[in-house]
Amino acid sequence: MNPLKGLILEIHRRSLWQVLLIYVGGAWVCYEIIDTITDRLALPEWLPVLAIILFLIGLPVVLATAFVREEEGSFSALAARPEAGLDSERLEAEAAAARRQARRRHRVLTWRNAGLSFVIALAVWGVVATGWLVLSERAEETPVERRSVAVLPFANLSGDPHAEYFSDGVTGDIINHLSQIADLKVISRTTIMQYKGSSSSLREIGEELGVATVLEGEVQRIGDRVRINAQLIDAENDVHLWAEQYNRELTDVFAIQSDVAQQIAAALRTRLTPAERRRIEARPTENLEAYDDYLRGRRFWTQRSLAALDSAIRYYNRAVLLDPEYARAYAGLAETYVLLPEYGGPSIPETLPYARAATERALALDPDLAEAYAAYGYLKAVFEWDWDAAERDYLKAIELNPDYATAHQWYAELLGVTGRWDAALAEARKAIELDPRSPAANEIMGVVFTYAGRPDDAIRMYERALRIVPEWVDCIYDLANVHVLRGDYANAAPLFDRLAQLTGSDPEAYRAYLAALSDPAKIPAAVTALQAPNVFSTTAPSEYLAHLGRYDEALAALEQEYEARKPRLPWVNGHPMYEGLRSDPRFQDLLRRMNFTH
Repeated sequence: MNPLKGLILEIHRRSLWQVLLIYVGGAWVCYEIIDTITDRLALPEWLPVLAIILFLIGLPVVLATAFVREEEGSFSALAARPEAGLDSERLEAEAAAARRQARRRHRVLTWRNAGLSFVIALAVWGVVATGWLVLSERAEETPVERRSVAVLPFANLSGDPHAEYFSDGVTGDIINHLSQIADLKVISRTTIMQYKGSSSSLREIGEELGVATVLEGEVQRIGDRVRINAQLIDAENDVHLWAEQYNRELTDVFAIQSDVAQQIAAALRTRLTPAERRRIEARPTENLEAYDDYLRGRRFWTQRSLAALDSAIRYYNRAVLLDPEYARAYAGLAETYVLLPEYGGPSIPETLPYARAATERALALDPDLAEAYAAYGYLKAVFEWDWDAAERDYLKAIELNPDYATAHQWYAELLGVTGRWDAALAEARKAIELDPRSPAANEIMGVVFTYAGRPDDAIRMYERALRIVPEWVDCIYDLANVHVLRGDYANAAPLFDRLAQLTGSDPEAYRAYLAALSDPAKIPAAVTALQAPNVFSTTAPSEYLAHLGRYDEALAALEQEYEARKPRLPWVNGHPMYEGLRSDPRFQDLLRRMNFTH
């Protein structure tokens, strides 16, 4: 007989195909269970691969057991016994029975070895997985501060100062990747960019920002290639924890950023969930020109002036024209549109359709985009006064990106206007912890302190914000008001003069207001001065008028602000200067129309 044909007959006779299919099927079921366990326990992704290797190691043993020939000598001997009375048919029957019994023993041995292979493979996998969990738990004992990082601005080595936006963008994207890891504390971009060109030592930076590690880097973009050097350093003792040099095509820039984030997470022994890894590894766009415009837009957005916001919109729009599927560019548009009314741009009714369209498009393209949820929360809170829906969006944004300081800051504002002062302070503190040099986060903390009846703490936060941005009009106004609430008119006066200078207001209106607080006889003159069209305040002059006890005039001014839907109007819900109006049915009706139910 042909040897190959004989081998095939033996394979069929010993049911090797059946053994192979059942073994592979069982291994696949076990793999699916292991893969599910890996996801649920946030185990490393190489553990399911280990299971496959263990099953493959066991396969040759099972196949060899199935293929080994039965001992047939006993059958031949039985057929040849010269015992009297035994005919050939009986001998053949006995031999056939012996062969069936041997095949049964062979099948039992085959399946026993197959089962033993599964047990051994699963046991080895379980020991490795348990060991990893134990070691991981020990790593968890490391202080949380150890798993914290500040990504300093990457140096631009391109030789072109106009390419600074690209190195800043790489820095910002790495920060964004890292901030999506729940177990890692990451300092926000606003604060980080203030360290560009800093002469502070790494130890000083670590102490100032409350982080244990610092990532330094360099970016060189030449034509269609990019070179990125990155090194993670222990800020306290200047020890290198990880370093890498990437020299690749420009199209690999997203893969580089993703790898840097994952290497840092590994170096800090941070648990990375499959969902976090998936978000980090996602490519935001395939169009590098669109990415360029997105980086330019993001840089302008962080500057927070009306001119800068207009520039951000221009670049974001160019990005989405180049790539209509670019979710992050739409989210950038949404975050910019919702801020326009607050920085002197078009009104809320004018901006609302554009902000909503950009937000909904961003979420349709990427339902896991934290920036889009934050923008939607701001829109629902400030534009639509839908406090419950806004809170859900803020919480979703924080869930997706726990270190997104802007989401924490905006959520703190919502908690403040709805009167939950303790929770508002906690969120404002979190925003400052993540972005300590953000003027907006410090100013909002001051506002919350003011409304919570802690003026001294409020003054400290306002002054801290003004050290960062000395000519910030809203903050000067807030600081002047808190001095007024304390009865410290002497310190309020120069702040009002500064406010008048920066806004083009008549300083005499503020001086008349302060004089009327000391002398009730001067209130009529102050009311006339405060009703001039160019008097600056966040809610027209209504808080000044309410503070002077002129409630009818204050309510008339509030109605005007209500019709215009001024961005800071919701703060009247807890503003101390409206205390005398709280019980007025007209004021309560205004709050009801703004969906405040208490």
